[in-house]
Amino acid sequence: MTMRSDIIAWLCQGDPSIIYQVNRDLYQKEDAVLHVLREDISKDGWGAQLLKLQKADGHWGDGYYHPKWTSTHYTLLTLKNLGVVSNVALHNICEKVLNEEKGKDGGMSPTVHRIHSDCCITGMFLNISAYFGVDQQLLNSLIDYLITMQLDDGGYNCRHPRYKVHHGSFHTTICVLEGLWEYQIQGYKYRLEEVVSARKRAEEFLLMHHLYLSDKDGRVIDQHFLSMHYPCHWHYDVLRALEYFAITRHPYDHRLSDALAWLSANAEQGRFPLSPKYSGFIHFQLEKSGKYSRINTLRAYRILSFWNFSEEPDDSV
Repeated sequence: MTMRSDIIAWLCQGDPSIIYQVNRDLYQKEDAVLHVLREDISKDGWGAQLLKLQKADGHWGDGYYHPKWTSTHYTLLTLKNLGVVSNVALHNICEKVLNEEKGKDGGMSPTVHRIHSDCCITGMFLNISAYFGVDQQLLNSLIDYLITMQLDDGGYNCRHPRYKVHHGSFHTTICVLEGLWEYQIQGYKYRLEEVVSARKRAEEFLLMHHLYLSDKDGRVIDQHFLSMHYPCHWHYDVLRALEYFAITRHPYDHRLSDALAWLSANAEQGRFPLSPKYSGFIHFQLEKSGKYSRINTLRAYRILSFWNFSEEPDDSV
Protein backbone atom coordinates (compact mmCIF):
# COMPACT_ATOMS: atom_id res chain seq x y z
CA MET A 1 0.00 0.00 0.00
CA THR A 2 1.33 3.44 -0.92
CA MET A 3 1.76 5.72 2.07
CA ARG A 4 -0.24 8.90 1.61
CA SER A 5 1.61 11.94 2.86
CA ASP A 6 -1.53 13.51 4.36
CA ILE A 7 -2.18 10.37 6.41
CA ILE A 8 1.42 10.27 7.60
CA ALA A 9 1.16 13.93 8.63
CA TRP A 10 -2.04 13.14 10.55
CA LEU A 11 -0.34 10.24 12.32
CA CYS A 12 2.54 12.50 13.34
CA GLN A 13 0.10 14.77 15.17
CA GLY A 14 -0.52 11.92 17.61
CA ASP A 15 1.14 10.52 20.72
CA PRO A 16 4.97 10.34 20.88
CA SER A 17 4.74 6.54 20.65
CA ILE A 18 2.97 6.85 17.29
CA ILE A 19 5.46 9.42 16.02
CA TYR A 20 8.33 7.12 17.00
CA GLN A 21 6.82 4.09 15.26
CA VAL A 22 5.98 6.06 12.12
CA ASN A 23 9.59 7.14 11.82
CA ARG A 24 10.90 3.67 12.66
CA ASP A 25 8.60 1.54 10.53
CA LEU A 26 7.32 3.76 7.72
CA TYR A 27 10.11 6.30 7.23
CA GLN A 28 12.87 3.94 8.49
CA LYS A 29 14.87 6.83 9.95
CA GLU A 30 18.39 6.41 11.26
CA ASP A 31 19.07 5.25 14.82
CA ALA A 32 20.12 8.67 16.11
CA VAL A 33 16.75 10.18 15.20
CA LEU A 34 14.84 7.19 16.55
CA HIS A 35 16.71 7.32 19.87
CA VAL A 36 15.52 10.88 20.53
CA LEU A 37 11.94 10.11 19.50
CA ARG A 38 11.82 6.99 21.63
CA GLU A 39 13.01 8.86 24.71
CA ASP A 40 10.04 11.21 24.24
CA ILE A 41 7.60 8.33 24.93
CA SER A 42 8.65 8.30 28.59
CA LYS A 43 8.52 12.08 28.89
CA ASP A 44 5.15 12.90 27.40
CA GLY A 45 1.85 11.34 26.38
CA TRP A 46 0.51 7.87 27.15
CA GLY A 47 3.81 6.30 28.15
CA ALA A 48 4.66 9.08 30.59
CA GLN A 49 1.19 8.93 32.14
CA LEU A 50 1.43 5.18 32.71
CA LEU A 51 4.92 5.43 34.19
CA LYS A 52 3.73 8.04 36.70
CA LEU A 53 1.09 5.60 37.97
CA GLN A 54 3.66 3.03 39.11
CA LYS A 55 3.47 2.60 42.89
CA ALA A 56 6.28 2.58 45.43
CA ASP A 57 6.29 -1.25 45.49
CA GLY A 58 6.76 -1.29 41.72
CA HIS A 59 3.25 -2.47 40.91
CA TRP A 60 0.23 -0.93 39.21
CA GLY A 61 -3.39 -1.60 40.17
CA ASP A 62 -3.78 -4.07 43.03
CA GLY A 63 -0.78 -6.18 42.10
CA TYR A 64 0.56 -8.41 39.37
CA TYR A 65 -2.68 -9.57 37.74
CA HIS A 66 -5.57 -7.66 39.32
CA PRO A 67 -7.65 -5.92 38.21
CA LYS A 68 -7.88 -6.15 34.46
CA TRP A 69 -6.69 -3.96 32.80
CA THR A 70 -4.87 -1.79 35.35
CA SER A 71 -2.73 -4.55 36.87
CA THR A 72 1.05 -4.65 36.60
CA HIS A 73 0.89 -7.34 33.91
CA TYR A 74 -1.29 -5.43 31.46
CA THR A 75 0.26 -2.04 32.20
CA LEU A 76 3.72 -3.42 31.43
CA LEU A 77 2.37 -5.01 28.24
CA THR A 78 0.98 -1.66 27.09
CA LEU A 79 4.23 0.14 27.93
CA LYS A 80 6.16 -2.46 25.95
CA ASN A 81 3.88 -2.09 22.93
CA LEU A 82 4.15 1.70 23.08
CA GLY A 83 7.94 1.37 22.79
CA VAL A 84 8.92 2.72 26.22
CA VAL A 85 12.65 2.43 26.98
CA SER A 86 13.48 0.07 29.84
CA ASN A 87 14.60 1.60 33.11
CA VAL A 88 15.62 0.28 36.54
CA ALA A 89 12.09 0.38 37.94
CA LEU A 90 10.62 -1.52 34.99
CA HIS A 91 13.44 -4.07 34.99
CA ASN A 92 13.11 -4.61 38.74
CA ILE A 93 9.35 -5.15 38.76
CA CYS A 94 9.70 -7.72 35.97
CA GLU A 95 12.27 -9.63 38.01
CA LYS A 96 10.12 -9.32 41.15
CA VAL A 97 7.14 -10.82 39.32
CA LEU A 98 9.24 -13.66 37.90
CA ASN A 99 10.51 -14.49 41.37
CA GLU A 100 7.07 -14.39 43.00
CA GLU A 101 4.43 -15.43 40.45
CA LYS A 102 5.65 -18.68 38.90
CA GLY A 103 3.78 -21.96 39.22
CA LYS A 104 5.22 -25.31 40.17
CA ASP A 105 5.45 -26.18 36.47
CA GLY A 106 7.67 -23.14 35.75
CA GLY A 107 5.15 -20.94 33.96
CA MET A 108 3.33 -17.85 35.19
CA SER A 109 0.54 -18.64 37.64
CA PRO A 110 -1.02 -15.64 39.40
CA THR A 111 -3.25 -17.86 41.56
CA VAL A 112 -3.15 -18.89 45.19
CA HIS A 113 -2.37 -22.58 44.65
CA ARG A 114 -0.02 -22.20 41.64
CA ILE A 115 -0.58 -25.80 40.55
CA HIS A 116 -1.13 -25.12 36.85
CA SER A 117 0.33 -22.13 35.04
CA ASP A 118 -1.41 -20.30 32.21
CA CYS A 119 0.07 -20.40 28.69
CA CYS A 120 -1.54 -17.11 27.71
CA ILE A 121 -0.16 -15.24 30.71
CA THR A 122 3.22 -16.97 30.39
CA GLY A 123 3.52 -15.99 26.72
CA MET A 124 2.62 -12.39 27.46
CA PHE A 125 5.02 -12.11 30.38
CA LEU A 126 7.83 -13.68 28.37
CA ASN A 127 7.13 -10.94 25.82
CA ILE A 128 7.24 -8.27 28.54
CA SER A 129 10.24 -9.47 30.52
CA ALA A 130 12.40 -10.23 27.47
CA TYR A 131 11.72 -6.71 26.18
CA PHE A 132 12.69 -5.15 29.52
CA GLY A 133 15.90 -7.19 29.63
CA VAL A 134 15.66 -9.52 32.61
CA ASP A 135 18.39 -12.09 33.24
CA GLN A 136 18.35 -15.28 31.17
CA GLN A 137 18.08 -17.54 34.22
CA LEU A 138 14.72 -16.05 35.18
CA LEU A 139 13.29 -16.90 31.75
CA ASN A 140 14.52 -20.48 31.46
CA SER A 141 11.56 -22.07 33.22
CA LEU A 142 9.11 -20.07 31.07
CA ILE A 143 10.80 -21.44 27.95
CA ASP A 144 10.77 -24.99 29.34
CA TYR A 145 7.07 -24.66 30.14
CA LEU A 146 6.03 -23.21 26.78
CA ILE A 147 7.95 -25.79 24.76
CA THR A 148 6.25 -28.54 26.77
CA MET A 149 2.75 -27.03 26.39
CA GLN A 150 2.64 -26.92 22.57
CA LEU A 151 -0.18 -29.07 21.17
CA ASP A 152 0.05 -31.51 18.27
CA ASP A 153 -1.59 -29.02 15.88
CA GLY A 154 1.15 -26.46 16.65
CA GLY A 155 -1.11 -24.18 18.65
CA TYR A 156 -1.33 -23.43 22.36
CA ASN A 157 -4.37 -23.49 24.63
CA CYS A 158 -4.51 -22.06 28.15
CA ARG A 159 -6.99 -24.79 29.15
CA HIS A 160 -4.27 -27.41 28.70
CA PRO A 161 -3.43 -29.51 30.73
CA ARG A 162 -6.24 -28.79 33.21
CA TYR A 163 -8.73 -30.06 30.62
CA LYS A 164 -8.47 -32.44 27.69
CA VAL A 165 -8.03 -30.18 24.68
CA HIS A 166 -7.01 -31.20 21.19
CA HIS A 167 -7.06 -27.88 19.35
CA GLY A 168 -5.01 -24.75 19.79
CA SER A 169 -6.58 -21.48 20.92
CA PHE A 170 -6.02 -18.46 18.70
CA HIS A 171 -5.90 -16.20 21.76
CA THR A 172 -3.27 -18.27 23.52
CA THR A 173 -1.25 -18.97 20.40
CA ILE A 174 -0.76 -15.31 19.45
CA CYS A 175 0.29 -14.46 23.03
CA VAL A 176 2.90 -17.23 22.98
CA LEU A 177 4.11 -16.34 19.48
CA GLU A 178 4.73 -12.73 20.47
CA GLY A 179 6.63 -13.87 23.55
CA LEU A 180 8.82 -16.36 21.69
CA TRP A 181 9.63 -13.75 19.03
CA GLU A 182 10.62 -11.11 21.59
CA TYR A 183 12.79 -13.67 23.37
CA GLN A 184 14.50 -14.48 20.07
CA ILE A 185 15.14 -10.92 18.89
CA GLN A 186 16.46 -9.79 22.27
CA GLY A 187 19.32 -12.24 21.91
CA TYR A 188 18.47 -14.87 24.52
CA LYS A 189 20.05 -18.24 23.77
CA TYR A 190 18.60 -20.89 26.09
CA ARG A 191 16.94 -23.62 23.95
CA LEU A 192 16.85 -21.14 21.07
CA GLU A 193 16.64 -23.73 18.29
CA GLU A 194 13.60 -25.27 19.98
CA VAL A 195 12.07 -21.83 20.46
CA VAL A 196 12.40 -21.10 16.74
CA SER A 197 10.94 -24.50 15.89
CA ALA A 198 8.00 -23.98 18.25
CA ARG A 199 7.36 -20.55 16.78
CA LYS A 200 7.30 -21.91 13.22
CA ARG A 201 4.83 -24.63 14.20
CA ALA A 202 2.57 -22.09 15.91
CA GLU A 203 2.73 -19.81 12.87
CA GLU A 204 1.63 -22.73 10.71
CA PHE A 205 -1.34 -23.26 13.03
CA LEU A 206 -2.54 -19.72 12.26
CA LEU A 207 -1.70 -19.91 8.56
CA MET A 208 -3.57 -23.16 8.02
CA HIS A 209 -6.65 -21.27 9.18
CA HIS A 210 -5.86 -18.23 6.99
CA LEU A 211 -5.72 -16.42 10.38
CA TYR A 212 -9.50 -16.59 10.94
CA LEU A 213 -11.20 -19.27 8.81
CA SER A 214 -12.18 -22.82 9.65
CA ASP A 215 -9.89 -25.38 8.05
CA LYS A 216 -12.94 -27.64 7.65
CA ASP A 217 -15.55 -25.46 5.92
CA GLY A 218 -13.89 -22.06 5.37
CA ARG A 219 -16.31 -20.18 7.61
CA VAL A 220 -15.25 -17.32 9.89
CA ILE A 221 -14.36 -19.00 13.18
CA ASP A 222 -15.36 -16.08 15.41
CA GLN A 223 -16.73 -12.71 14.28
CA HIS A 224 -14.78 -11.07 17.10
CA PHE A 225 -11.63 -11.96 15.18
CA LEU A 226 -12.71 -9.27 12.68
CA SER A 227 -12.74 -6.49 15.28
CA MET A 228 -9.93 -3.97 15.60
CA HIS A 229 -9.13 -3.38 19.27
CA TYR A 230 -6.24 -1.64 20.95
CA PRO A 231 -4.93 -2.49 23.46
CA CYS A 232 -5.62 -6.13 22.59
CA HIS A 233 -4.66 -7.45 26.04
CA TRP A 234 -4.93 -11.26 25.64
CA HIS A 235 -7.51 -11.19 22.86
CA TYR A 236 -6.83 -12.40 19.34
CA ASP A 237 -7.92 -10.64 16.18
CA VAL A 238 -6.81 -10.65 12.56
CA LEU A 239 -5.11 -7.24 12.79
CA ARG A 240 -2.98 -8.45 15.70
CA ALA A 241 -2.03 -11.61 13.83
CA LEU A 242 -1.13 -9.73 10.65
CA GLU A 243 0.96 -7.32 12.71
CA TYR A 244 2.87 -10.24 14.18
CA PHE A 245 3.65 -11.66 10.73
CA ALA A 246 4.71 -8.23 9.44
CA ILE A 247 6.90 -7.42 12.45
CA THR A 248 8.62 -10.79 12.19
CA ARG A 249 9.14 -10.09 8.47
CA HIS A 250 7.50 -13.31 7.45
CA PRO A 251 7.71 -14.00 3.70
CA TYR A 252 4.44 -13.52 1.87
CA ASP A 253 2.23 -16.59 2.07
CA HIS A 254 -0.90 -16.93 -0.09
CA ARG A 255 -2.82 -17.95 3.04
CA LEU A 256 -2.47 -14.35 4.26
CA SER A 257 -4.35 -12.97 1.25
CA ASP A 258 -7.86 -13.23 2.73
CA ALA A 259 -6.81 -11.41 5.88
CA LEU A 260 -4.91 -8.73 3.96
CA ALA A 261 -7.90 -8.15 1.67
CA TRP A 262 -10.17 -7.82 4.71
CA LEU A 263 -7.81 -5.29 6.29
CA SER A 264 -7.45 -3.24 3.14
CA ALA A 265 -11.24 -3.12 2.72
CA ASN A 266 -11.61 -1.56 6.19
CA ALA A 267 -9.89 1.68 5.17
CA GLU A 268 -12.06 4.78 4.95
CA GLN A 269 -10.35 7.74 3.30
CA GLY A 270 -7.04 6.09 4.12
CA ARG A 271 -7.78 5.72 7.83
CA PHE A 272 -8.74 2.70 9.91
CA PRO A 273 -11.26 2.30 12.75
CA LEU A 274 -10.94 1.39 16.42
CA SER A 275 -13.39 -1.04 18.03
CA PRO A 276 -14.94 -0.24 21.45
CA LYS A 277 -12.65 -1.06 24.36
CA TYR A 278 -12.91 -4.36 26.20
CA SER A 279 -14.86 -4.22 29.45
CA GLY A 280 -12.82 -3.79 32.62
CA PHE A 281 -10.96 -1.11 34.54
CA ILE A 282 -8.51 1.05 32.60
CA HIS A 283 -6.05 3.75 33.63
CA PHE A 284 -7.31 6.03 30.86
CA GLN A 285 -8.49 5.65 27.30
CA LEU A 286 -5.75 5.97 24.69
CA GLU A 287 -8.15 6.82 21.88
CA LYS A 288 -11.90 7.06 21.51
CA SER A 289 -13.40 4.25 19.47
CA GLY A 290 -14.65 5.17 16.04
CA LYS A 291 -13.79 5.17 12.37
CA TYR A 292 -10.56 7.17 12.61
CA SER A 293 -7.82 5.73 14.80
CA ARG A 294 -4.19 6.77 14.62
CA ILE A 295 -3.08 3.61 16.40
CA ASN A 296 -4.82 1.22 14.05
CA THR A 297 -4.02 3.29 10.98
CA LEU A 298 -0.34 3.04 11.88
CA ARG A 299 -0.66 -0.70 12.47
CA ALA A 300 -2.49 -1.23 9.19
CA TYR A 301 0.01 0.81 7.17
CA ARG A 302 2.87 -1.11 8.77
CA ILE A 303 1.26 -4.36 7.63
CA LEU A 304 0.08 -3.38 4.15
CA SER A 305 3.25 -1.52 3.24
CA PHE A 306 5.44 -4.45 4.31
CA TRP A 307 3.81 -6.75 1.75
CA ASN A 308 3.05 -3.85 -0.62
CA PHE A 309 -0.57 -4.98 -0.58
CA SER A 310 -3.41 -2.89 -1.96
CA GLU A 311 -6.71 -3.58 -3.65
CA GLU A 312 -7.20 0.09 -4.42
CA PRO A 313 -5.61 2.36 -7.02
CA ASP A 314 -2.76 4.55 -5.83
CA ASP A 315 -4.24 7.73 -4.33
CA SER A 316 -1.07 9.11 -2.81
CA VAL A 317 -0.72 12.86 -2.47
